[in-house]
Amino acid sequence: MRSSWRLAMKLRANEVSVREIDGEMVLLDLRTSKYLSANRVGTILLQLLAEERSADELADALVAEFDVPHETALADVTMFVDELRTRGLLEPAG
Repeated sequence: MRSSWRLAMKLRANEVSVREIDGEMVLLDLRTSKYLSANRVGTILLQLLAEERSADELADALVAEFDVPHETALADVTMFVDELRTRGLLEPAG
């Protein structure tokens, strides 16, 4: 795991819009006009990423919600955050 995962991150507030539509959380990338939908895990992570969070904080929230091992939660966080980073939708804290 990269050390950068321990650093806080959040959604790029000026470049994304997150909304619940018909019970599903969707994220609109305002730069590309592309929508991304999120499952229940992604929905929780998107809600948390409105504020600065570390990967460990995100994983802890999944452990509390789904009663899964921390390693499993951190793997889910890693995949989700990697996708957001690849799309340029996250910014470092600060």
